[in-house]
Amino acid sequence: MQNQRNRGTLAPNHVQEVRLHRVESISDLHSGGSLRPGLAEEAQAWEELLGVLPPSLCTQAGCSPVCGRGGFLLLLALLVFTCLALAIVAVYLSVLQSESLRALAHMLRTQEETLLKLRLASLSQLRRLNSSEARAPS
Repeated sequence: MQNQRNRGTLAPNHVQEVRLHRVESISDLHSGGSLRPGLAEEAQAWEELLGVLPPSLCTQAGCSPVCGRGGFLLLLALLVFTCLALAIVAVYLSVLQSESLRALAHMLRTQEETLLKLRLASLSQLRRLNSSEARAPS
């Protein structure tokens, strides 16, 4: 009975209410992804990305949406090259730091060896002093 009532509440043209949309994969249906047609989705994505940019970038010299896309891609390329340059500088600084740490470790080892030699010399002098005091008549 319940199924028949639910069927009765549907509009007579319920088949016309079904809309088919193109999706990339089944996971789009499960995740609730965008179900808009492909071209409209791409245009809207560009508009959203361009909406993030400051208006001053798009108003220079009568900038059109096509120029806005080019400007956005140019800005994106500049950002990528900046990140690449920063990565190269980070690697260079890391190598430089490792070399300086290696030099510091060598210097510390040398100082430790020098301290050991001085300690041995000091102990040797102390033994000589003690032996000379023991030999001397009191």
